[in-house]
Amino acid sequence: MNSRRDPSHELFQNYARHYAAMGEGRGGRQRLPDDLERLKRDRLPRWIDEIPKEARILDAGCAQGHHLEALRRVGFTNLTGVELSEQLLSVARQRLPQAQLIQADIREWLPQAPAESFDVVFFHDVLEHLPRENTIEVLRGFYRLLAPGGRLSVRVPNMGCLTASFHMAIDFTHITHFTEFSLLQVLEAAGFDPDRIEFESQAPRLFWSWRRPHRAVFRLLNRGRWHLNRLAHQALYLLVDFLAPTQFDPNLIAVARK
Repeated sequence: MNSRRDPSHELFQNYARHYAAMGEGRGGRQRLPDDLERLKRDRLPRWIDEIPKEARILDAGCAQGHHLEALRRVGFTNLTGVELSEQLLSVARQRLPQAQLIQADIREWLPQAPAESFDVVFFHDVLEHLPRENTIEVLRGFYRLLAPGGRLSVRVPNMGCLTASFHMAIDFTHITHFTEFSLLQVLEAAGFDPDRIEFESQAPRLFWSWRRPHRAVFRLLNRGRWHLNRLAHQALYLLVDFLAPTQFDPNLIAVARK
């Protein structure tokens, strides 16, 4: 497959500025907190403590390495990243000199990677960039890559959300759309058992801190906002007479186990 035929290829070669602008628009979410408990609470999945520290972890579409850096800080050492944009990967290389970082189109790299060579794969904010005809092929590649019992975490914009059009159109390279139903559909087609696929809750995790009680209060207010968003969507979908979604966050995160 020749990625240079993809009309988005030129944009990915000069992607750093756009990537940084989107990060600033999210309130600087690219910056990692120093506190490890806060890092785990805000940037890593709830199930991360179930994963052995020696697990082989792949971040497919690692960008500037923020997710890999979060994993490194909490003790994971066997880390691999694949990224198409050389601009973004150069930052990741400075941040993670010990990680294996590969500049490649994931569609071209996957067939060459050894089978069952990873225990966890993160594939966040990438699938929506791929043409529809590549979707199932790429997910099948990840299924082949996972060791038995391994997990694939996929994050995409959620077209069932009221703000879906904005999140899809914020980036010209977003070309494929998903709801929870179509994401399940393609994961099942790729070989994953639908009974072993779960959607990850994105409700802000609550905590209490005597040193910084204001942070806990803000988190509680944010949790309230999350519930209001859910109620607004549930009320809206009462007006329709077809299958209604159950996931209303701007992003979907599906975790599929092999």
